[in-house]
Amino acid sequence: MKKSIVFKGVFPALITPFKADGSIDLEGLKESVKYYMSVGCAGVCFSGSSGEHAFLSREERIEGIKACREVIGNGYVIAGAGALTTAETLELVKDVKNAGADAALVLSPIGNTTADGMVKHYETLGTVGIPLLLYNHPAATGITIDIDMFDRLIQIPNVVGMKETSGSLPFLAEILRRYSTDEITLFTGCDDLTLPSCAIGLKAIILATANVAPKQVIDIMDLVNEGKIEEAQKIYWNLAPLTRVIGDEANFPSLLKKATEMMGHAAGDPRLPMIPATAEQEAEIEEALKIAGLK
Repeated sequence: MKKSIVFKGVFPALITPFKADGSIDLEGLKESVKYYMSVGCAGVCFSGSSGEHAFLSREERIEGIKACREVIGNGYVIAGAGALTTAETLELVKDVKNAGADAALVLSPIGNTTADGMVKHYETLGTVGIPLLLYNHPAATGITIDIDMFDRLIQIPNVVGMKETSGSLPFLAEILRRYSTDEITLFTGCDDLTLPSCAIGLKAIILATANVAPKQVIDIMDLVNEGKIEEAQKIYWNLAPLTRVIGDEANFPSLLKKATEMMGHAAGDPRLPMIPATAEQEAEIEEALKIAGLK
């Protein structure tokens, strides 16, 4: 089952930079995308949870996708398009396609639905004619895509793969046992599982950490592919404190934005109800960046 497009490599789960007046900083976004491509990223993922998707207007999402597309070069643009209902999600997927993205990352609808409902949801979205990536994030949606559901959903023609953020390595392993990463796309979205995910065979990553340390994340993947596990381990160990700090779920992506800003990229404060990092948290980020060899 060879899908129409197969993604591989590292994709930063982009933050959305804001200016002091709270408006989206499109020029800052473009500069960040150009930098990530210059260090070897395969593409970018815009308007996900790291990018404050829920706090962006429809117009801002479209503008952001177009900005990424403008400077991505030969890379890929993946854009988030999740919403509560199929009808609303359908409109967002259309926006993603019309703005020039290569694929839509579609978070499962939040709340209760059946496996049959999930199939109908993605079949409906598939009519738009853009590659779709499932987004398994049960902590955020209350819906778990298990192996049986995945087997059904991956049969939908325009569903080309999945971003897996449940944190289950056995689930990833079961998918890898059944499907080839040369035929479908399987991303990990768990920053703390970068090394083990690569070690069991994943070839694609969408991570928040790649906003701050893209080269290190790329190096982990490359070193694992070359069989240099001990070298990959050292990078992974040194990134661990940073991954922990910026992944603060209570105020995400506030600390991620601050860390990205400390690395010289446009960021700005998050939108309310998220609040900026405190001075104490900034000091913790600074220390984590030093441990990672970034400062």
